[in-house]
Amino acid sequence: MERVAVVYNGRSGAFLGGDPPEERLVRRFGESGVTAQVRAFAPETLAADVEELLKGEPDAVFVAGGDGTVRAVAERMLGGDVPLGVLPAGTMNVLARDLGVPDDLDRAVGALLAAPVRRIDVATVNGVPFLCSSTLAMMPHLGRLREHARGRRGAGTVRLLGRGWRLLRRYPRLRLTIDVDGRVYEARTRAVVVSCNPLDAGPAPMPGRQRLDAGTLAVYVTDDRTGWDLLRVAGKLVRGTWQRDPGVHTYIGETVRVKTPALAMMSVMSDGEIAQLTVPLHYELRRRALAVLAPRDRP
Repeated sequence: MERVAVVYNGRSGAFLGGDPPEERLVRRFGESGVTAQVRAFAPETLAADVEELLKGEPDAVFVAGGDGTVRAVAERMLGGDVPLGVLPAGTMNVLARDLGVPDDLDRAVGALLAAPVRRIDVATVNGVPFLCSSTLAMMPHLGRLREHARGRRGAGTVRLLGRGWRLLRRYPRLRLTIDVDGRVYEARTRAVVVSCNPLDAGPAPMPGRQRLDAGTLAVYVTDDRTGWDLLRVAGKLVRGTWQRDPGVHTYIGETVRVKTPALAMMSVMSDGEIAQLTVPLHYELRRRALAVLAPRDRP
């Protein structure tokens, strides 16, 4: 590679302290003999920014940030041939991990510059793309608490833990109808995960995926009757044995429709970003819609 474009989120943890992000990124790519055009992530102008960067015909577009930032940039690149390089700079970095990108930002640049280009699947919920997973029911509310907990210590953390425990105890089980490729399942649950390609059996906080181009959605539904049931599943998630729990039901397909008589709108957290979406929720898969740089070889 000779020229690349880079979009970075300055609020990401990897850029807190130290040199300014622009200087650090330009210097790191320059050390590899690559010229980098760097742009700060700005949601209100992102579409125009990515379009302008692509007009420069870069060899690749890199994005440095968390999964939400990566998803926002990737949405503007779907169907194109310019590959996306994911630099892990957020809290979870799920896609970067699944692609085999090193955790360290500087090492990640070197690994991605030498990586082959592959195409991966992209999922959508009500037409909105996501790259990793989408969660329903109680899960987005727990995710909101996690965001509030970032950077807090002492009494503030204790209060948020208390709010999380009350949510676990009081959140009602939703009655859902889940249609997977025409097969209908009824569930009463507080936790649903829809993954773009199936998850591996693996440990928390989020199991990885062996394939990113398998062409299927995977729906995971907990059958929990008490708060202790969820705690049991959470414990197995930490140990990496959650898929063997009889309280976790798995459904595989290419299209998923979720509805409930109780709600007209539902909180949905996709790749860490929470939105209110109209029910029923329609999940679809776009096969190999995104070109990426993937250091780890895939089957």
